[in-house]
Amino acid sequence: MSYLNVMRASGILAMLIWGCLTPALAYDLTDSFSVEATLSIVGQHAGLDDVFDEDGTRVADTSRGAVAFDIGANLHPTEVDEFQLTYGFSEGEAINGIEAFTLAPFADDLEEDFSDINYSGRYNLLEAWYKHTFEVNEATSVGITLGVIGTTSYIDGNEYANDEIAQFMNDVFVNNPLANLPDYDLGAALEFISGRWSVTAAVMDSKNEERNDYQYYVVQVGRHVNTQWGEGNYRIYGFSTDSEFADRTGNGKQNLSGFGVSIDQQINESVGLFARFGVQDDAVPIDQDAMVAVGFAVAGTAWKRPDDAIGVGVAFLDGAKHSEFDDTTALEAYYKFAFSDSLDVSIDAQWIKDEMREGKDAEGALFGIRFNAHF
Repeated sequence: MSYLNVMRASGILAMLIWGCLTPALAYDLTDSFSVEATLSIVGQHAGLDDVFDEDGTRVADTSRGAVAFDIGANLHPTEVDEFQLTYGFSEGEAINGIEAFTLAPFADDLEEDFSDINYSGRYNLLEAWYKHTFEVNEATSVGITLGVIGTTSYIDGNEYANDEIAQFMNDVFVNNPLANLPDYDLGAALEFISGRWSVTAAVMDSKNEERNDYQYYVVQVGRHVNTQWGEGNYRIYGFSTDSEFADRTGNGKQNLSGFGVSIDQQINESVGLFARFGVQDDAVPIDQDAMVAVGFAVAGTAWKRPDDAIGVGVAFLDGAKHSEFDDTTALEAYYKFAFSDSLDVSIDAQWIKDEMREGKDAEGALFGIRFNAHF
């Protein structure tokens, strides 16, 4: 589907859903049952500087779009029991489809992500889980979740750089790409909260690109603070898999492992800072083995639009020793204009450069516009 056709079809779909579904889905259907949906429409243009695809063909400047629609149902039969079911649908791959860079310019789940999810033979079903919370006392609780889950819902959170729908578009400013966080597979998560401290752990059963089943394990410790500037969150986590990944020689198998840090800190009522750090072991063939991303977000309270937001981020990734990549740099800035609680539009600009150890570097400037409707 061409970019113009995507945008035209998206506009029609948006108006139909907005006119027909909003009255029914804009509120909890009962005290214990609610339905939520999000429609995202994105258009991106990439101005590329001698970028080549995997076949060695030069990639021309291009404009592409995508439509994504998620719908979820949540049942809360008691205060401590919760069920969630979420489906996702999409058309198009935006600029991700040209596979010009090691980072994805649009981090939302798109058409390819909903097809044969993680080589499981499953389509469109993203979440299907049950959670029970044990209330120890007023300040302490333990939550256990079982089912089809995603580790990005529990690990590497960030107040200012974690939402691919409402914040940054580039993958590196949504989650640490070196953490290899799996989503939409069978797993279990444990959330322990006591006062300002939290411990989160998850185990997932997934498949890698070699179609091998593997186990993913991750543990995160977090601390919530309330300073003279404002609130903040400081998280550190470590992850590992079992040995189901081909090593660099291709004759043996190794595990993936590494750690990450995610920080967000409010500076005043309008401004917040964020930072991420990540490292992964290079026992298996990987593109990068270290990363850092920093930036800030500004709420529109200063110009009397508190629901508007500006975000600016820069990220640096160091190529692994045996990788074809030397360094990767990404810059991104966006402005989100909120029309209402349920409708917003973002204008986005990115610059990405992959410096190669041999051959031509890949470099490009990308511009995007994203419409979101929340039901």
